[in-house]
Amino acid sequence: MLWKRLMQWGLAAASLSLVVLGMTGLNGRENPQPAAKQSIKQDYQRTATYSPPGGRIDQHIYSQKQLRALTAITHGSQYRGNTSLDAVATQHVYQLNGRNLANIVGNDGVLQLYNDSHFMTTRMVKDAAGFWNRVAGTQVVEVVAHPDQSDEIIHDGKRTQPVLGGQTYNGKGILFYPGNWRIQNLSQRNQQNWKEAALIHEIGHALGIPHLGGGPLGTNAAKAGVATVELMAVWSVGRAGSPPENELGVKSTSMDAATLALAGLSWQHPRRLAGWVLQTQRVVLYDNGHLTTINKSK
Repeated sequence: MLWKRLMQWGLAAASLSLVVLGMTGLNGRENPQPAAKQSIKQDYQRTATYSPPGGRIDQHIYSQKQLRALTAITHGSQYRGNTSLDAVATQHVYQLNGRNLANIVGNDGVLQLYNDSHFMTTRMVKDAAGFWNRVAGTQVVEVVAHPDQSDEIIHDGKRTQPVLGGQTYNGKGILFYPGNWRIQNLSQRNQQNWKEAALIHEIGHALGIPHLGGGPLGTNAAKAGVATVELMAVWSVGRAGSPPENELGVKSTSMDAATLALAGLSWQHPRRLAGWVLQTQRVVLYDNGHLTTINKSK
């Protein structure tokens, strides 16, 4: 996995790097094409992994001019964004470097999650759902009371893995390994925010959002060991190299909002999401159990 390079930071940073590593897929297939014969009732995933044939998007929700504007936002810079998403405007496909981007959203257009994790509490999952709902401007994630109501389940694993957790896409849901959380030298607030950032990140993948760390795969930041403010890239707090801005909490950016807007065009039930990003600036902030939304005109 590309993120293993972060493990070379040394013993002092080793426990921190596990958290960054956790913000990626457990099997190295962050954005796979859906399995052709996948059952909709897997162990922890009741809705089949989905991408439209050929990755084709719904072209009726945003105009061509708006698609160009959205992809311009997601294009980013060396360590921010994802250049593959330019294909939405140029070829009308939602793909990662030519490969379909997948999601776990059902045909109702809302990702239903059930929490069976003790590491990520139900309150944390509800906060993560609220985070994405505020970014979307409507409900796109719902926390349900029973497993059989869910698209997939968040739960804890017992096997040792060199990651904190990830979106699996293979019927195992969103899986975390609490035994790999060994951080002791951060404040309780920063620990809470970092864990929540990892949870928000993995739910973002379930919604169909790829890594946004720069380059065609969005992995430039990870390969270079560069931390950013972008939660769908390499988010960290309280260590050397962490952006000072992250001390304020986990912030949404125009980049992940625009990417969510593009992802929604590839769902089974395509939806107009985060359209506000074309005319206003919205920041959703999670800080130690509290969600805040700030809107500003561009």
